[in-house]
Amino acid sequence: MLIVRGGREGPEGPSAETLQSQRIADAVVTGFEKANVRVVRVGHTAAACERLAIVMPQVVVVLGTLRADERDALTDRATAVGALVMYVDPELDSETLKQLIERAGQAAFARQFVRDQQNRGSTDSDAPPSGRGGSEDVDIDW
Repeated sequence: MLIVRGGREGPEGPSAETLQSQRIADAVVTGFEKANVRVVRVGHTAAACERLAIVMPQVVVVLGTLRADERDALTDRATAVGALVMYVDPELDSETLKQLIERAGQAAFARQFVRDQQNRGSTDSDAPPSGRGGSEDVDIDW
């Protein structure tokens, strides 16, 4: 799980949206960690775009708003690694946020399961074919 915090800090300090995003981010991280979902937190879109290919998350959670160019870059990179992007409204009430965290965690597990199955399938295709040399018929000529 990769969490990106949107919003900007001005010269007078963090905006109300940024502070709200921070509170939501803390709740999201706590919820995912309780569900044993590994969480990587980044402060801005550029860092998220750099980390996506390294972390290979199943789900990217965006808190707050992003500029159109940031959203496009993040979506492109997330799509390239097969990650689902979820945009979270910082004004969500706590019950809705809790449900969203549960669903995102379920999505992460489901996507990881599919990815593992696909990887297992590619590993199995590297095994020798059945017939001479395959593990199933070692004793066939005995």
